[in-house]
Amino acid sequence: MPDESKVPDAGKLHGLLCKGRWYRSLPHELQQRILAASRIRDFGKGEVIALEGAQPAGMSAVVSGEVKLVRQPRPGEESLLFICEPGFWFGEYAVLTNEKTLVSAIAKTRVQLLILPKREFDRIVEEEPRYYRHFAALGLEHAATFLKAFTHASSLEPEARLRGQLAVLSLLKRGEDNADAPVELPYSQSELASIIGVSRQTINQLMQTLAAQGLIEMGFRHVRVLAPEALLASL
Repeated sequence: MPDESKVPDAGKLHGLLCKGRWYRSLPHELQQRILAASRIRDFGKGEVIALEGAQPAGMSAVVSGEVKLVRQPRPGEESLLFICEPGFWFGEYAVLTNEKTLVSAIAKTRVQLLILPKREFDRIVEEEPRYYRHFAALGLEHAATFLKAFTHASSLEPEARLRGQLAVLSLLKRGEDNADAPVELPYSQSELASIIGVSRQTINQLMQTLAAQGLIEMGFRHVRVLAPEALLASL
């Protein structure tokens, strides 16, 4: 079972969450309601945070560490969709729709999360219905981004799939962090190979090509995207 701990210093936590564009854009009163209604939980590396097909428990923001969002089409299989870093919110779809969870969330490293339980979300929007639109905006933004990712993933050419995925992942992170290019993505070549659906050797060759074009820089278990828009230019 995950460990539960006391909420960190409120000022520090608020500052971390404000690095994300969505939370930073919220009315101050709603920010305070979310903080007051949420709790901090710690998860060890490899622990399941949310399981695909389960009833919604709440929406979460990463405080420290990394969380991977995956689909599990068949038992024993795992398809990586996204790696969440500090400040990123996830789990809003099931909370908003009361539908079953679409993807599994698994701790890639030891992580600490701020969790807004569904019952507390329901209480917030029941007491002030106008706040619902702020949560809906987060869900719609994420849905649009992952739809773009799916569109690029359906390309027949592996290089086009890689360019599209790197661009979408970079633009999503840049939007959340309000940061300019270049963008550091915490994905190993094996993880990118899983997303694109090619071998480790093929992804290395494709990334070498993009690096030679001055679009990315390769690192150990990460890739630095120098110009996200340029990756999409020839698609």
